[in-house]
Amino acid sequence: MENLVYAIVLLPLFGFLFNGLFGKSLPKIVVGSIATLVVFASFCIAVSLFLNFNADSQPVIVRAFEWFRVNGIQVNFGFQIDQLSLMMIMIITGIGSLIHLYSIGYMSHDKGFYKFFTYLNLFIFSMLLLVMGSNYLILFIGWEGVGLCSYLLIGFWYTNKEYGAAARKAFIMNRIGDLGMLIGIFMIAYQTNAVDFLSVAQNSSKFQLDSPVIIFITASLFIGAIGKSAQLPLFTWLPDAMAGPTPVSALIHAATMVTAGVYLVVRSNFLYSLAQTTMNGILFIGLLTSLMAAIIGLRHNYIKKVLAYSTVSQLGFMFVALGVGAYTTAMFHLMTHAFFKALLFLGSGSVIHAMSGEQDMRFMGGLKKKIPITHITFLIGTLAISGFPFLSGMISKDEILTNVYGKNPILWVVLFIVATMTAIYMFRAYYLTFHGEFRGTEEQKHHLHESPANMTIPL
Repeated sequence: MENLVYAIVLLPLFGFLFNGLFGKSLPKIVVGSIATLVVFASFCIAVSLFLNFNADSQPVIVRAFEWFRVNGIQVNFGFQIDQLSLMMIMIITGIGSLIHLYSIGYMSHDKGFYKFFTYLNLFIFSMLLLVMGSNYLILFIGWEGVGLCSYLLIGFWYTNKEYGAAARKAFIMNRIGDLGMLIGIFMIAYQTNAVDFLSVAQNSSKFQLDSPVIIFITASLFIGAIGKSAQLPLFTWLPDAMAGPTPVSALIHAATMVTAGVYLVVRSNFLYSLAQTTMNGILFIGLLTSLMAAIIGLRHNYIKKVLAYSTVSQLGFMFVALGVGAYTTAMFHLMTHAFFKALLFLGSGSVIHAMSGEQDMRFMGGLKKKIPITHITFLIGTLAISGFPFLSGMISKDEILTNVYGKNPILWVVLFIVATMTAIYMFRAYYLTFHGEFRGTEEQKHHLHESPANMTIPL
């Protein structure tokens, strides 16, 4: 078990080091294959652990070494394997490996090919540290690692000044949230004399319900989540982050980095359950964010921007679930969202690929005959996010709405309106792109073609 857990984390790190050191002199297919295979291997190991994991068993702690001791607090560098971390590992490595495969086709003409895959592997490594760490400090190392990688990936085409500005904006706005999170971690260590999740959970019984200390700790951690998961008021970096290559949008804004805030709250549920005031704040911010992002999404004309605001809105949904204490439901929506949103982003990348870089939906139209595989997969993703019966989005959204109705019927009405708006802006994007007459230039029309197999298979 121990060796397998180490392998999950170290394989992407090996891919990062290997491609970073030797990638420049290797053929592109070798670089892309190694980067993809290490992540896929991690996924296979995670699945085997998942299948052998007993649901009733205690979390498994794999301790690598003692890191340091200070004032009676012993901090180990170790990993915690339980239902929550296993689910996150499988999402990260499963969707991550498909995005790596897709990137081989999407980035094939790019000069910085090996650098791109180096960054992607480092991103996966950091994200795995974040969800597998057995204490708040390791979680924080991974948290900062994905922040760095998002900066490198969003500003990947750094010759464009606007893209560089978008990368800096993402980095700085995340720093604001990270400060809050650091203060929360220090406060936890000060109050409970521990930073590992199991000890903090045992010691959390000393806190009074809704005492100022527990409200301060949970609010500080939530500020970190606001930054990383793009909630009001720190959400503007996420739509700007569309400057990065499309696989980056799929990886960061769909499946992994932006869901770290949701993971943090769920992982700290033993603290949040004691702080009803903070929970109400999370509910209110989540609701406001999902409503505002959905309204903006209705008016945007750039296909990736619509998907970006949609992501902000769906993250708001997850925080609404957290605010009413439905942690399992929030994680369920996190998982379904990871799949349909990654599909939609990769689909939009395939459309942009066919349109020779054009992102404005006003110059698209009638593409369904030209790119049939992209069309049908994009339609499935659109139906899923809209909550079409028998598709995943319907089930997870329905659970959130049910939990909110139990809390307050008025909030349920607002959330139901947001869910309806989701369907409206997604089908607007779908129809503008795939139906009607083609509105682009003759040259674009001449270039229209379906993406290669290594892009359509992941779809």
